[in-house]
Amino acid sequence: MWFAMEFTVKFTWYDDENIWVAQSSNDKFALTFDHGSFDALLERVKTAIEDIAETDLNYKGEVRLTLEIDRTLSLNTAAMTV
Repeated sequence: MWFAMEFTVKFTWYDDENIWVAQSSNDKFALTFDHGSFDALLERVKTAIEDIAETDLNYKGEVRLTLEIDRTLSLNTAAMTV
């Protein structure tokens, strides 16, 4: 499927602050949001992108949103019990 409007947003987890940060920047717009909940942040980003497409870019139609997610987890297998 071909999309006339595409946005890529990078979501990064900051463990020391317990927050997700969403960032996107290109020649048409830039956004940065943060939240402790990934799902809540995603909804906030979707609303912002709809607003950018409709209000700032005067676009109505399908928009493709590509998510780049960066989170690293550490597991201690020695501490796991069977």
